[in-house]
Amino acid sequence: MNIEKAKQIPIEFVLQKLNHLPSKIRGNDSWYLSPFREEKTSSFKVNTKINKWYDHGIQKGGNLVDLIIEMYHFSISETLHFLEDFDDEISIFSFQKQKALVKNDAKKDTTIKINKVIDIQHFALKEYLENRKIYLYEDEPNLKEVHFQINNKKYFGIGFKNNTDGFEIRSKYSKICIGKKDVTLLVKGYKNKLRVFEGFFDYLSFKNAFKLDSDFLVLNSITLINRCDEILSKYDGIELYFDNDEAGNQQTMLTLEKFKNAKDCRVFYKGFKDLNDYLTNLPLR
Repeated sequence: MNIEKAKQIPIEFVLQKLNHLPSKIRGNDSWYLSPFREEKTSSFKVNTKINKWYDHGIQKGGNLVDLIIEMYHFSISETLHFLEDFDDEISIFSFQKQKALVKNDAKKDTTIKINKVIDIQHFALKEYLENRKIYLYEDEPNLKEVHFQINNKKYFGIGFKNNTDGFEIRSKYSKICIGKKDVTLLVKGYKNKLRVFEGFFDYLSFKNAFKLDSDFLVLNSITLINRCDEILSKYDGIELYFDNDEAGNQQTMLTLEKFKNAKDCRVFYKGFKDLNDYLTNLPLR
């Protein structure tokens, strides 16, 4: 660990590990109760875009190294030693966002390799799921923690397995597919009804909010609905839960025309982008 590497570790990540959580978030600014003193109104701000902090109470700020020195009165060498413990876990928070990395690497030879697939264990991935109001996921066999490499750079994220053993990867900073793009058919034993979702977060949202009395088809891309005629034709009833956008409207209309037993079920999340957007915006009870 050196100073430049230490400065790249997200401050929000370190604060979270130290049990400091934001009381409010406004754009790129996360506001905390000051870690330096007791207070009732948040005066400590972290700008997650530039990875800098500022405490209005003491009118002082800086980078992560400055913060740890201020909090614990460490020397620089003690601070770097302290931050070594975070080194293995920072890839998901990297400021070189995975999505941007994949986009750039797509212009040249790209090697993507899965190193490890395990049950979801990392607190950052659990927090990401819970921030999207997904709490029931531990019994979902297709949902995994996937560790992978892109051009020798290591990352990890939430992986949702498809029918041909590819993975849709999601995290706070990434939205990619590893392997062949394909749908995911989840057979629960209800042959008379099939519910169809664009993405797996919509499926998980339904699972968290409603009774599971059907089989499920997760498209993983709206365009893959065109490959699913054989699957859809096996069911007496089909419920469609597509996005409220142009592509969702078009594919809903085409599917309703093709399958007279299909039903557009977007009415109860009208005004929201999709089912997960509806769920995350429900008021707390």
